Amino acid sequence: MPDNSRDDLERLLETWAAKPETQLRPDMERKLESGLGAQLLPVRPLPSQGGLALIFLAIFAACAAGLIAVLDKAGFHLMSGAQIAWMTAILTGGGILFSLALARRMAPGSRPLFPGWLILSSFGAAAGFALLFPWRASHDFISEGWPCAAMELAIAVPAIAVFWLVARRGALFASAGLGAVLTGLAAFLALAPLQFQCMFQQAPHLLVWHAGTAAVLIGLGAIAGGLRRLV
Repeated sequence: MPDNSRDDLERLLETWAAKPETQLRPDMERKLESGLGAQLLPVRPLPSQGGLALIFLAIFAACAAGLIAVLDKAGFHLMSGAQIAWMTAILTGGGILFSLALARRMAPGSRPLFPGWLILSSFGAAAGFALLFPWRASHDFISEGWPCAAMELAIAVPAIAVFWLVARRGALFASAGLGAVLTGLAAFLALAPLQFQCMFQQAPHLLVWHAGTAAVLIGLGAIAGGLRRLV
C-alpha cells in the first residue's frame, strides 16, 4: 500500500477512536475494511513446542558431533569410560533442557521452563567437572587455559547466531531469561567438543576455563537480553 493510503487509513482510525460513540459512515467503513484487508499477510503456523525443541536439539547434536569428528580427540583418550559416559549424559541433558526452554519462549502465552531446571543443568556440568576429574593444577594454568576459553567462544558465538535465526520465527520477547537460554544452549554446544579435544583433564582447568567461560557467556546473554528489553 502506498504511504499516502496508509496515512489516510491511520487518520480514519484516529478519527473513529476519538469518537467511539459515533457510528461509522458507510464510506468510511468500506475504506477501513479495504485498507486493513490489504495489509493482512498469511502467517505460517509454528510447529508444536516438542517439534521446535527437536529442531534445536537436532542442530545441537549435529553441530556437536561434527565438531567432535573434526577436532583433536586428546581428551577422549585421556578420560575413563565412566568420565566419558557421565559427561556425555550431563552435556546432552543440558542441551535437551535448554532446547525445551528456548522452544517454550517461541510460543505466545507459554509459561517459560522453570529456571531451577536450567540452573540445575548448569551446576550439573560444574559438579561433573569437580567430582569426576582429579584436583591437580598445572604450573602453566593460564597459558594452558586461555586457548580453551578462546575455542569455546569461537564455537559458541556462531551457535548463538544460528539458534537466534531459528528462534526468531516465533513470538520472542526480549528479556534476561531469553538471553540466558539462548547463550546457555550455545555454551553447552561448545562444551561438548571442547571436553573431548582438551588434553588438560583436571578439575581446576575444566571448572575455570570450560565451565567458567560458559557461565560468563550465559551472564552476558542475560545482561544483553535485559538491556534489549529496556530499549
